[in-house]
Amino acid sequence: MDAIILAGGFAKRMWPLTKNKPKQLLDVAGRPMLSYVIDSLTNLDLDQIIVSVNSFFAPQFQEYLDSSVTVNNVELFIEESDNEDQKLGALGALNLLFKKKNLQGPVFIAGGDNLSDFDLREMVHLYNESKKDVIGLFDVENLELAKLYGIADLENNRIVDFVEKPNSPPSTLAATAYWLLSEEGIINFFKYIDEGGDRDAMGNFLAWNVNQNPVYSVSFSGNWYDIGGLESYSEAQKWLERRP
Repeated sequence: MDAIILAGGFAKRMWPLTKNKPKQLLDVAGRPMLSYVIDSLTNLDLDQIIVSVNSFFAPQFQEYLDSSVTVNNVELFIEESDNEDQKLGALGALNLLFKKKNLQGPVFIAGGDNLSDFDLREMVHLYNESKKDVIGLFDVENLELAKLYGIADLENNRIVDFVEKPNSPPSTLAATAYWLLSEEGIINFFKYIDEGGDRDAMGNFLAWNVNQNPVYSVSFSGNWYDIGGLESYSEAQKWLERRP
């Protein structure tokens, strides 16, 4: 199994902090954000971890990997974009990476700005049992808060419906940026792209995919921070500073 860390955005909502430095290399409780994401994947028995980045910030990422990362199976994949107007979007980046690297699945995908204390081996275990796509969910426990996320509707642990930022959420189970795509899932991904599907928000593919083949879920509890702005960045800082 391979893993991909998505880190190709320009994080304009966090300027000036991220104007000349990638969000994933910002300090969080004394360490770069990316280091926590890599650590969360190291017990998944992966063949390789690919960090997908834009060309503008690629030199900073390469310097970090060369100087600070001791895991020897981590490499960069450089997207063909060096400014916000050229960005590929999360799904556009995956499309390019899958093709260039000939990745056929299974592939574990992690957002480079998602920090948590989840045991991601639970997702791998469910994949090994089902051989189907698996999505990590987190219960935000509040219907008003659920309106800000992509929300899943479940039958047992199968996702039967998914909607981005719903006005009337069917549940409070938010999709995290932890995905495990099967071989069938990657075939469906290419079909989605070929049919002209949106290439930015990952949730748009998930909403389409749950109607194509079974997609299962692991509902995590604990702590999860999707760092999209300064407020969530500050909250993640405080959490990690308190953590033993």
